[in-house]
Amino acid sequence: MKNRRAAAVCLAILLGLSLTVGTVSVWGFAEEELGFRDRDGTYYPPSGDFPDNRISTVHDDLTYALAIAAGFTVTDSHTLRIWDQLVDAEALPSTPVSYTYGNAGFYTPPNPLMSCVGKNHARQIWPTGKFDSDTSAVTSRFGPYSPFFHFPHLDGPDLQALHDWAWGSTDTLEGYEAYAWGRLTDFTLMQAVQNNGCIITRTVTISMPVPAGSLEAFATYLHSLGDAYSHADCLDALAVHTPPAPWGTHTVPALGDPSIYACDYNPANPQNDDAHGREFGSVYTDTQRTIAAARAIYVELSARSLSREGVYVPLPLTTTLIVSGTETTLDGAIVYFATTWDYDEPAHRREYLDSLVEALLAQSRTLIERVYLPLVLRQ
Repeated sequence: MKNRRAAAVCLAILLGLSLTVGTVSVWGFAEEELGFRDRDGTYYPPSGDFPDNRISTVHDDLTYALAIAAGFTVTDSHTLRIWDQLVDAEALPSTPVSYTYGNAGFYTPPNPLMSCVGKNHARQIWPTGKFDSDTSAVTSRFGPYSPFFHFPHLDGPDLQALHDWAWGSTDTLEGYEAYAWGRLTDFTLMQAVQNNGCIITRTVTISMPVPAGSLEAFATYLHSLGDAYSHADCLDALAVHTPPAPWGTHTVPALGDPSIYACDYNPANPQNDDAHGREFGSVYTDTQRTIAAARAIYVELSARSLSREGVYVPLPLTTTLIVSGTETTLDGAIVYFATTWDYDEPAHRREYLDSLVEALLAQSRTLIERVYLPLVLRQ
């Protein structure tokens, strides 16, 4: 009887912890204590539990500045940063209609009673309880496509598929679904993996709410490109871990996960020294991932600007600018943004990027000259 009572108490504690911390979510460049600013400057302060209704200065503010530098109009630059952030946020406030990534539908999930014979499947680990197939966005961090959008591999087929769809090289997006079940006392993917859990992935054509090749599709790809850099070290660590993880995930030692330094992150209690906190400030070399991601995103933005929607020739990274009263280069501004303030100082990063945008808009720019051939010559 004592053993049963002790087991019941243990289970209650674990269940309480799961309600407090939640199943491990996956995303890169974690949200910060900042709200969303609409196109007209209207500010919507963050509300509710962290990280809901908060934004990432990389996916939002930095994307906007880099789009301006790459030669996009202010209007298109806003579209790019909003849809980049929407990959995480799913919906952002606006008047009269909120921005939403949208739900294009999901496949019927596997039946664990049929698909998990011989494996533990008492508790569903992934998708999490925060996912609703009727209302959640296709890119939901809690849904079956989450690892595909938020933990893609640099130079991997997942990121390449997103690239090809974003550029319109293909009309369909080929990706994969992720499902996991474990014991009743398992709350994370790594626990399910270690305890004979049922892990299923399926290759699928993902129905997207935005057209292939559109600016919104391109912003989606930019988000995943940034996440690929953000999670690169974690993915490498998971690949050599015993047992290896079937897809990218954060590890939360507070929930009983093994501590994997490159992956340790508690979404309910982010810290300056966790996997995403280390991506900012002057203490850790992890900031090099942030800088590399920004440069890679700028390369893609510049290529897109020159070939399609851009109005001005992209500025070289060596362009001299006066930002916040200090002379620097565009690349120097990227480095300063990433290394000057810790993760928990996002207001300073936003203020600095506002000054960078002012400097960029004040720059003399060269118009892109496009030659449009007559239809008869294009045939």
